[in-house]
Amino acid sequence: MEDFEETLKACTAQGSNVIPGAACAVVDKNGNYIYKHVEGFSGIATDATPLSFDQIYWYASMNKLITSIAALQAVERGLVGLDDSLDRHIPEFTSQPIIEAGRDEAFQLRPATKAVTLRHLLTHSSGAVYDIFNSLLTQWRASRGETANVRINTVVEDNAIPRVFEAGEGWMYGQGLDWAGLLVARLNDTDLESYMHENIAMPLGITSWTFSPAGNPHVQEKMTPLCLRQADVSLIEVPHPPDPKEANGGAGLYGDVHDYTRVLADLLKDEPVLLRKDTVDLLFEPQFAEGSSALKALYANGAMTWHPVVGGSSHGVSPNHGLGGFLVENDVKRKDFEKPKETLSWSGATNMLWRINREKGIAMVFATHVLPWADEKALAVGAAFETAVWRDLVK
Repeated sequence: MEDFEETLKACTAQGSNVIPGAACAVVDKNGNYIYKHVEGFSGIATDATPLSFDQIYWYASMNKLITSIAALQAVERGLVGLDDSLDRHIPEFTSQPIIEAGRDEAFQLRPATKAVTLRHLLTHSSGAVYDIFNSLLTQWRASRGETANVRINTVVEDNAIPRVFEAGEGWMYGQGLDWAGLLVARLNDTDLESYMHENIAMPLGITSWTFSPAGNPHVQEKMTPLCLRQADVSLIEVPHPPDPKEANGGAGLYGDVHDYTRVLADLLKDEPVLLRKDTVDLLFEPQFAEGSSALKALYANGAMTWHPVVGGSSHGVSPNHGLGGFLVENDVKRKDFEKPKETLSWSGATNMLWRINREKGIAMVFATHVLPWADEKALAVGAAFETAVWRDLVK
């Protein structure tokens, strides 16, 4: 990992304007660290302190894997089936109309005809789409005097918007895991934060997680400053998102790198704690059949969604989706990037990333705190880390 560490040191040097710092971790199925490294600073101020491994990050969309695990626990307990209609559980979502293009560049709404299932929510094939990714939803927002939501209210208030396609007939990144989190809460007659604390954090000895960092002085003491890339490529520090009214399963959780690796390591175990082994298999099992409309849409929408997870390009990638995240079905090997087949992956808005490969027996986390998502400079450092892990640490 020497070459990567030299690169990271240069990229985190004060004044480099690449990333302020990064914490990197690779673990095996026993939770032991194969590799652990921290470089850089906690923020961009000239008097910023060196970054430490136990600092807190906004997991952002890395939250989605944890929500998927919680949802599959509900399946194991018989509270819901993967392919059951969710009409009676989350009607605020399933009753949403389908938005389509109308005449003269306008939009039109029509009733949905196909039932939404948990499988659809976990694979982004329900028709729920982040409004920033869809011009029709942008028009719909404008017609109501609204802008793209900032996700600080309840799940229903933030995400009860039209769907872009019928359930199972497409793929696009969206709020499916927010709704899955609400489903988990309702099925278990609790709130999502309490559920995750009791059923995921406590069994694994996790102590850093919170959905409400502003109200938690201990978390605030360890919070990593959040930075934003400016048009001139410089970085500035910006406030963290405000605490939401309600925990959401799509992007609301905060925690440290160590605690996230506890989850990944458990999924590698021969006898996992959080889920049965056969349920863990579903996280890694390709969900979209060859030739399906969902798989075609996954290919078509890659540039704005999953390309950053595979080194910024679809070249040489056979994509699919498991119940736990984005999946590559082939070995991706380029001069500047690698990812072995059957690697499950995703990232967060601050350009953090997680990867897990059961055949190789390892999982990794790369943590930095730079907006916007898919920032080219931050993305390149994360890709360099991933590639170095596969090349240097895996035999």
